[in-house]
Amino acid sequence: MTELTEYAVEDVMTLVRRPITPATGETYCEIGLRSFGKGVFHKDPVAAEEIAGKKVFRIQPGDLIFSNVFAWEGAVAIASERESGMIGSHRFMTHQVNTKVADARYLLHYFYGGPGLNAVRSASPGSAGRNRTLGARTFAAKQIHLPSVTEQRRIAKKLDAAMDSISRVVQLKKDSDALVRQHADALFGSIKEQRPLSSALDESSDFVTVSPEKTYRTAGILNRGRGLFHRPTISGNETKYPRYNQLKSHQFVYSKLFGWEGSLAVVPEDFHGIHVSHEFPTFDIDPEVADVSYMTHLARWDGLHYRLKDQGSGMGSRRQRVNVSRLLATEVPLPSLPEQRRIVERLTLTRRVAEAGARQVADMDALRKGLLDAAFSGRL
Repeated sequence: MTELTEYAVEDVMTLVRRPITPATGETYCEIGLRSFGKGVFHKDPVAAEEIAGKKVFRIQPGDLIFSNVFAWEGAVAIASERESGMIGSHRFMTHQVNTKVADARYLLHYFYGGPGLNAVRSASPGSAGRNRTLGARTFAAKQIHLPSVTEQRRIAKKLDAAMDSISRVVQLKKDSDALVRQHADALFGSIKEQRPLSSALDESSDFVTVSPEKTYRTAGILNRGRGLFHRPTISGNETKYPRYNQLKSHQFVYSKLFGWEGSLAVVPEDFHGIHVSHEFPTFDIDPEVADVSYMTHLARWDGLHYRLKDQGSGMGSRRQRVNVSRLLATEVPLPSLPEQRRIVERLTLTRRVAEAGARQVADMDALRKGLLDAAFSGRL
């Protein structure tokens, strides 16, 4: 086991503030930090007048930066040359590392995914989110344990190489998802036959009265056509709903509350018999008009989500209900059944590729955690 030396955080790195006064007529670019050590992002440039009266500080390449509101979930990064000349609010704590005892790259991994995260969290009192603010003085006094600088550099070099490879895999997944969406747009966009959803869907909700003595498996629908998800089983005496709608496989279902942002799906077989609230109307798909698999892909299509975006009623995003009549009046590409099946064949192939990529990304996430665990337990 590598020998470790105990240090106070303030002996390893120093909090450095470089306040600036925005100059009239100039523009500035602020930074933000992604959680879980996933780096810096750049906000849109703003005029000096827009940040007048706000405390802002200059970022310098090589700074080890913590978001004091999200450090507890690993919002830590190192500023690169790309951040030169940029600014951050008082929420971003910039540190210069004492290179005699620590390597900045090692500290980055150590604080977002290693033992250092415990020190960050214990210096961030509160319950969650913006209530968990990293205290500068408390954090500076925390004790951490580090190997020699040479060992830190060796570990950091291995972690950097591995994390870069994992990031490339994740980016490839994002690229493949974009290609899937573009392919769907091209196929659906080429269809001239446009018909209202009412020509393919017949409302068919199966309401059951909630009994206090029974338990109910429940579900919800993710936005952007990402399908149904399981919610916890709930007892009848725990729910506010007097009745539930019981799903049947191959039905079309959507959320009145979030249909405008793409919360719609075709019920897969493993959700047959699951319950949803009355806010989730269901519809039988007419087999003489529409293919179930075609409607499944249509429910995922960004173009349909866009058409529903302005179909809500009410004020504010949380009140933008899409009622049944508006849903059914929405026109969609609906060609002949043979043409639908041809499109399904092509979209299903690209979807399978994307799903394989999703499984690979999940594997990469597990690998990432395993590498961090190995690095800080002397096994890397």
